[in-house]
Amino acid sequence: MKEMTEYSQLYQGSNSSNPESIEININSINSEFPSQNSNSIVSNPEPKSKSTILYIMIIASFILAPVSVVEDVWLTQTIDRDEWGDTVFTQEVHVGLRQVMYETCVDGTDCEYTDQENFGDLYDMCMEEIGNDDGEYYGEEIDEYCGPWSDLHVGGMTASVLIIIAAVMLFAAFFMQGRPDTIETANYIAMGAGSLIIFALTFWHFMLPEAADNLDWGRGPWFAILSAGLSIASGFSGYIRSKETGSQEI
Repeated sequence: MKEMTEYSQLYQGSNSSNPESIEININSINSEFPSQNSNSIVSNPEPKSKSTILYIMIIASFILAPVSVVEDVWLTQTIDRDEWGDTVFTQEVHVGLRQVMYETCVDGTDCEYTDQENFGDLYDMCMEEIGNDDGEYYGEEIDEYCGPWSDLHVGGMTASVLIIIAAVMLFAAFFMQGRPDTIETANYIAMGAGSLIIFALTFWHFMLPEAADNLDWGRGPWFAILSAGLSIASGFSGYIRSKETGSQEI
């Protein structure tokens, strides 16, 4: 009985102290969650979509640049048209960066190239013909007679080389866009490539002889202009985007 009394006293003594309360700050938990976890759970797809658009623009410009070089029709004009009964015969001249071609069509559908000559070969043939005339032509007459073929040859070859160099620059800019440390350089390269294509077009147009003033533009120059526009637009857009990203980080 004595032991039971001592045990009850010990039990009452141990329970006489009040239990400590536990406080939970709900506001602190709620305030920390959005700043740490919400940004990682909900991502912003806008930067990724912009990068995809830049890649597409660079790829399209890279494809159009060599396509414009291999395109045979930079200048064109219908030089002859004959009607025989219900059949219409047309002959068109197509001037490219390296050669001139003559195309004959029947009713506008059945077409074939009847003649094709390179500018360099035409210039050599012209000079050889003048050389066989025992000096009847003088310097100014030679330039007037054979000079247009030389101008077309120089202008076309120069434009071709410059556009190919621009295509190589676009190829490099495409891969440099994927590296964070070279994105800004890639943007400058893309804009430089577009400017180089514009310079190539300007030089080619400057070298055209007066006889080409009546010819219409074909597909080639438009492909080159579109390539230059996409290249400059992609580089400028990437430059603006990099500046916006830098200002946000600051």
